[in-house]
Amino acid sequence: MSKKKTGLLTKIILFVVVLIVVLLVVGILLIDPIAKNALEKGAPLVLGTNVSVERIHIEPFNGRVEITNLIIDNPKESYSSEYAIKLGDIVTDVDLATVTKKKIHIEEMRMKDVNVNYETSVINSNLQDILDNVKKLDSSEKSEKKEETKKEPAEEKTLQVDVIELDNVGVSVQAKGAAAGLPIHVTIDPMGPLGEDEEGITPVGLTMRILGAIVTTAIKAAGGSVTDAAATVGNAAADAAAGAASSAVEAGKNVANDAANAANAAVNSAGEAVNSAVNDAANAASGALRGLFGGSRNDAPKANDAQTQPQAN
Repeated sequence: MSKKKTGLLTKIILFVVVLIVVLLVVGILLIDPIAKNALEKGAPLVLGTNVSVERIHIEPFNGRVEITNLIIDNPKESYSSEYAIKLGDIVTDVDLATVTKKKIHIEEMRMKDVNVNYETSVINSNLQDILDNVKKLDSSEKSEKKEETKKEPAEEKTLQVDVIELDNVGVSVQAKGAAAGLPIHVTIDPMGPLGEDEEGITPVGLTMRILGAIVTTAIKAAGGSVTDAAATVGNAAADAAAGAASSAVEAGKNVANDAANAANAAVNSAGEAVNSAVNDAANAASGALRGLFGGSRNDAPKANDAQTQPQAN
């Protein structure tokens, strides 16, 4: 081979190597925004509500994916809370050797600083609405899978997750349309392993398991807060009732004493009135008798007058 041809071949090889390196670097630089855009467009199809992400960072050489501030909005405008669920930090470690296989192996998934706004009414709640949306999608996927199985089996990516941990979880419970309550710190037990069998677990199924754990914990937190409030109200009502009963007894005693005193006063007044009436009647009768025997009713000699009459000489 001539030197001219050898030099040309060397240039071509170098160009291809440089092109591959450039494409690899560009791919690494663009993988984060591409993943962010894909998540924000794909997640609403599963959850039935808008999803936003502040940042996604993927480390393709060690299989780590980091997501910052993933926010799941409320499913309906009628809910007044700022959002339904906010996941502060999500870190996922993936076994790179399984990325090209049918079942992807996730060694660990950690979720930290999880804030949940559980807004509920008599008939539904924001979290239950989201979970219902996921269930509908899961049911439709199963029916479509049955139809595809009849025609031609299609390969579907599934997952195997060793452990899922949720740390620093706070639940705010509020009535639909009302102001948010104070957050209640709750504990969610680690989940896993999931999808260890040959079939694995679908991404939708994994979403249902995580959401189901959050919804169940939120409902328990709501029940606990309601129970505590009811106990407080019940104790206050009991204290108030006891205080009212004690006041009623004291008031009854006072009324009884006042009635007795009033009765005694009435009896005394009646006695004095009778005595006065008897005396008046006696005086009147005495005057009438004197009038019959020739004297006026006022002519009766007084004791003092009889004593001061002069003696006859």
